[in-house]
Amino acid sequence: MSKLSLSIRNLALLATLAMVTAGCGKDAALPWHYWIAPALMLSAIGLVFLAMPAVYYLKVWRLKHRGR
Repeated sequence: MSKLSLSIRNLALLATLAMVTAGCGKDAALPWHYWIAPALMLSAIGLVFLAMPAVYYLKVWRLKHRGR
């Protein structure tokens, strides 16, 4: 790797760290904090248990067993 790509990577890591810590405060939770966590969790579960198997079936399993 060249020095330029390492400096860009370090800058990106620093920017990401700054964005993450900018949202961490001692203030009370905002109203949307209460509904966003379950919504994100349900969407992640839906992605893992519904979308990924459906895409696997369409792109791999169906094509593999087509001729049988």
